[in-house]
Amino acid sequence: MAADPSTSEPVSKKARTGEGLVSTWPKFTHRMNQEEVKTFFTETGYIKVPDFLSEDELAALNRELMRYRRDVVPNISNKDVFYEEKDNPDTIIRLERMQTNDDFFKDLGHSPAFNGLADLLLGEEMEPNNVQFFSKPPGAKPTPPHQDGKYFMHDKGITFWLALDDADEENGCLYYVPGTHLMGELQHEKSTALGFSQGLADYSAEMQEKEACMSAKKGSLLGHHPYTVHRAGKNSSLTRWRPALGLTYWAKSCQHDEELKRRHKEYQKKLLEELENKGRI
Repeated sequence: MAADPSTSEPVSKKARTGEGLVSTWPKFTHRMNQEEVKTFFTETGYIKVPDFLSEDELAALNRELMRYRRDVVPNISNKDVFYEEKDNPDTIIRLERMQTNDDFFKDLGHSPAFNGLADLLLGEEMEPNNVQFFSKPPGAKPTPPHQDGKYFMHDKGITFWLALDDADEENGCLYYVPGTHLMGELQHEKSTALGFSQGLADYSAEMQEKEACMSAKKGSLLGHHPYTVHRAGKNSSLTRWRPALGLTYWAKSCQHDEELKRRHKEYQKKLLEELENKGRI
């Protein structure tokens, strides 16, 4: 078989895994008005870009996600897979660190469709940190109000949330509280929600009144500052899951913060021990 001149990998591998596909996707600058999006982010702490991915791009992403669940998940660490029912492989509700387990999702984080948008919004050099899959099943409880910065342990990051299917009030869409990114890190307390160990200690009446419903059609992109308070509603549907892909980017300067790495590693170890003790992973 002839070699692909653009890569040292065989053509057959690229065809099988989709590796390299997303590197050809149009840059994020062609998917939005940069000035408007940045101004809105600076004022509110979040963005919403409808139809960020085309139908073809979304279809390709869903094909690769199906492949990942079928071929990759059985062979990776249990710390990267969360189930609604541990013994039922069809009930995956969260996948972590997909970029370390698969070349396609590593490429996705570096794709011009996403990479560089965080730099624009936060004003410094950023790099991919995590690629995650979330899926809220029918009947799932709400996700508590929280700030991602509590998990990051810093404010030099951003989370993008890509709707893989329609998300609305029925199946548990996101809610943002505009302006809370200017309040710094707020007090949190332990939460019983799987995958979300921390929740805001005081979700005030004022925050609840200000929160904005983020109903999103499939292919839409949401994004938020580490200190933007947000939550997800319960999934009151009897049949509809609410799948989404998360991409987080951290400032390159975080890679040289050894104390941050130590604290983050200790936190992850403790969290995984708690989940294992509860039989959730």
